[in-house]
Amino acid sequence: MAEPDIGTYAHALIGDVRTQAEIEGCDLHEAFTQLMLDHLAADGHTEDAVAVHFKDHGVEVSGYGTASDDRSLDLFLTHYSPRADDDHKIGRADVEASFRRLEKFLASCVNGTPNKRDHSSEVAGMRAAVAERFKRVESVRLVLITNARSVVRDGITPALFEGRQLNRELWDLRRLANWSASGTKAEPIVAEFPEGLPCLATPRTDEDYSVLLAIVPAPGLADLYSTHGARLLELNVRSFLQVRGGVNRGILETLKSNPERFLAYNNGIAATASRVDFDETDSGQRVIRRIHHLQIVNGGQTTATIHHAHRNKVDVGSAHVQMKLTVISPDRLDDIVPQISAYSNTQNRVTASDLKANSAFHVDVERIMRTLWAPPSPAHPHDTHWFYERARGQYANALTREGTPARQKVFKAANPSTQKFTKSDLAKFEHSWTMEPHLVSLGAEKNFTLFSQRLDEQPPAVDKQYCRHLVAKAILFRKVDKLVAKQNFGGYKANIVTYTVAKLAHATGRRIDLDRVWRNQDLTPVLQDAITDLCPLVQKVITSPPEGRTNVGEWTKRPECWTAVRDLDWVVPPQLEAELVVVDTYGDDLELVRGIGTANWTELTVWGATTGLLNAEQRRSTTEVTQALEQGWDPAGRHLHDALEAMRHARRNGFRPADRF
Repeated sequence: MAEPDIGTYAHALIGDVRTQAEIEGCDLHEAFTQLMLDHLAADGHTEDAVAVHFKDHGVEVSGYGTASDDRSLDLFLTHYSPRADDDHKIGRADVEASFRRLEKFLASCVNGTPNKRDHSSEVAGMRAAVAERFKRVESVRLVLITNARSVVRDGITPALFEGRQLNRELWDLRRLANWSASGTKAEPIVAEFPEGLPCLATPRTDEDYSVLLAIVPAPGLADLYSTHGARLLELNVRSFLQVRGGVNRGILETLKSNPERFLAYNNGIAATASRVDFDETDSGQRVIRRIHHLQIVNGGQTTATIHHAHRNKVDVGSAHVQMKLTVISPDRLDDIVPQISAYSNTQNRVTASDLKANSAFHVDVERIMRTLWAPPSPAHPHDTHWFYERARGQYANALTREGTPARQKVFKAANPSTQKFTKSDLAKFEHSWTMEPHLVSLGAEKNFTLFSQRLDEQPPAVDKQYCRHLVAKAILFRKVDKLVAKQNFGGYKANIVTYTVAKLAHATGRRIDLDRVWRNQDLTPVLQDAITDLCPLVQKVITSPPEGRTNVGEWTKRPECWTAVRDLDWVVPPQLEAELVVVDTYGDDLELVRGIGTANWTELTVWGATTGLLNAEQRRSTTEVTQALEQGWDPAGRHLHDALEAMRHARRNGFRPADRF
């Protein structure tokens, strides 16, 4: 791959940061931090990355990330300046000083040194999470990210703290440019096998690939996962199920009781590479010394479970794993690897959703978005496109292809950078609208993984109408973001935004006029006023977790948090009610009625008759719904609608069923 033009990348990065700041309604440093953490999480360099800035005497941090399997704890510090000149540099002294500030923050968390910040803030949540995870994680990383050019040419040595090694990583402008130039590929993994890995080569039948068969010692596979983590599974399912599934429990049990039979019982792994370096032993045996661009495309659960067992003191020394390694020409990786992932036979079923950006859904959204013209808006007085970036770097690549500055200006006018959105953005828009804000709060990558799984189960029909409504949801989400930012709540903005959108969708029965939002490319003043009224109520609920759940960040990931927000006694203002559209909600209403449960409908009917707060028609509808649920038939649409309205009316008047839903 050719060296990237660092100067061009520096200017493009500044543009991306400004766009992010405009979209998020934040300052440039915050935008840079969020942009970098999102990219690192998307490429598997970190998990659950949360941007939280804190600065005190000799202490500074910009965010943290914690792996779901307790493999690693990451602390981030970002330095940003809107400069793209060659003289914007960072020296070793500044690098070392930055790492010391991060280390002091870690020390304050682990040693319980108090700070002056409000303990309900995001900073308090970050400190608690760091202190809790530090003792049990396998590795701790301090990561400095800057858009300056580093003059440090040799490696950054690890530090020691509390008997633990702190790995220190520097991501400067040059490394960021190389990373960006890799497109959809993360930084390549090069796996070393000093002892040599015996292998058998199959006959080469195609000039694009060859296949090797090898037996990998389980400790070696565990070490690979320990070193590279989710990046090793980039083209496979990234989420490790923490030995909850039956398959993982079976793998773990075999490792504990019959490790020497693991090779016989387990199907092994399928991996890909761009190049393999061979050697020969004294006996003439051909062995693998090095694998370039190693990716495990199937068998991710096997790999992660072996690592889980190894780090929990299970002796896996006598266990081995068979590996089919497909060596693919570098220029064909993107074409062939997804097919291997799709067709390989694995322990846990790999579906089309695992192919992520290459799935038909995302390809169709991209195809339609490229030709769909959005009407003029307050920000753009002419027709524009909403640019769906199915894979990282597509917008920048499309802009570069325009060649001349004049043509690039035309491209930007037709495709404003503020109207660019990614596949993880899409998942946030959709899950917020379908009232699953607790999934959005899991983080961009996990939320997208869950969204992908649902796409496989119930793929929507992607047409122009779907894409128009998708843009309307994007406008709604981003406008809520700006309105929440104006409130200056002091933290948890991302959570407040998704929960506000979800509560709005719930309260209105998702009857917001998405066609009107599309036509205007904006929200009506009435809708904006309603959002401004609603978001403080949402903020109060999610920042006031129940007893026993002091960590707000973790509380927002729980379904119970959504239940608490959903139960808010907020009534749609009459002005907004007048703007809502009539939609066919029978299917959704029926699902909602069934989810509430027969016992709750029975209790509501009794409550309505006892208090006199339900009229005869409402009581008739609740009775019809109760009988339908008991006898297994579907009630009429008008009874569904009236019963749900009766339930909402009753809840506003103090009805709280014993069987909470």
